[in-house]
Amino acid sequence: MISRSPGKSYRGINGNFHKMIFLSLFLHVTFIAVIFISIPTTSRHLTFGTAYSVQLVGSEAVLPANESSLLKDILQSKEKTDAIIIKHKINSIYSPAVKTQETNKLNIEKALQALRQKRQSGSAISEKATSANSPISDTEINAQTDEYIGAVWSKVKQNWTIPQSLLPDKNITTIIDVRILRNGAIEYAGFEKRSGNRYFDDSALRAVKKSSPFPPLPYWVRDNSIEIGIRFHSSELR
Repeated sequence: MISRSPGKSYRGINGNFHKMIFLSLFLHVTFIAVIFISIPTTSRHLTFGTAYSVQLVGSEAVLPANESSLLKDILQSKEKTDAIIIKHKINSIYSPAVKTQETNKLNIEKALQALRQKRQSGSAISEKATSANSPISDTEINAQTDEYIGAVWSKVKQNWTIPQSLLPDKNITTIIDVRILRNGAIEYAGFEKRSGNRYFDDSALRAVKKSSPFPPLPYWVRDNSIEIGIRFHSSELR
């Protein structure tokens, strides 16, 4: 009978254990390599739920391609309003600031004047004077003020000309300060703001002076004159 020594038995068990470890590592490495090879090279996109596409809309899709006639009318009316600047508040003979005694005195004087005009010019002028003495509301005053300003700007614009060769490339602005008397005559016209272009500024001042006289002031204006500023844009002539 052959006896086995303890040392040899221990070395045999230890060698088998090492072989098992190497075999396990080889299998793991092989398995991981197969997984990496089987995965496609392109990255996968992870999505959650249904995908939606969004299209950005530019400003041209919001605004109409062609301006409507109503929009053009609004822009034109705004240009007319911006062209004339009222320097001082226009005082009305029907303003609450006027005392009652002064108002009564003014009405009496106008009544006497109406009678004199009736004797001189007949009933037609008398009816016109009577209607002029009738009070009007603030809404009517504002409407007549806008109408008067529109008439002033329309007359000035008709007389405003400048050769295209002298028209500056960039947009410039000049403002003419004008004082209009009750009969429509110009008492004063001068520059409040110059554009820096002498030909452009001279054309604006020339247009104002050529437009004199303007329509007479409305009868309800208490002051003997009104002061306005007329703004000239070079874009108006393009």
